[in-house]
Amino acid sequence: MTTVAELMTFGVPHLSAHCTLEDAARAFDQSGIAALPLCHSDGALLGLVTRQDMSRAFRSLGELANSLRAQHLMKPDAPSIGVHDSVEQAMAQMAVHQTQHLPVLDGTAVCGVITSTQIGLARPEVDIEQLIEHVKLPADPTQASFS
Repeated sequence: MTTVAELMTFGVPHLSAHCTLEDAARAFDQSGIAALPLCHSDGALLGLVTRQDMSRAFRSLGELANSLRAQHLMKPDAPSIGVHDSVEQAMAQMAVHQTQHLPVLDGTAVCGVITSTQIGLARPEVDIEQLIEHVKLPADPTQASFS
């Protein structure tokens, strides 16, 4: 079983809730990652901000976007995955929540991010049957459970 820790990016910048979009843009440029976690000072996950969300804000608001903070753009209920969870569990989370990025937690603290690209490059032979075993979709997909 391949674990998330084997494929993820460690040490990604954490954004604070009050950081400016300019500071967030710098963090995106330095990291090269398209989604960054927003964290409490203790490293606990608050949400996720994507480069795409920032681009939309700047396109629609222009200079007014500079008055926004990262917390205004974050997805507060962003799914996450544990550092020791399997890659199949990460794929299931991504499929159910229709996302390409997951903050990775070690306990309650964010320790990195894993992306669908990282999984795809490492696991081109993804076994759909194996993935289906990890996802048990109820009538309401938001109530999905993972094994």
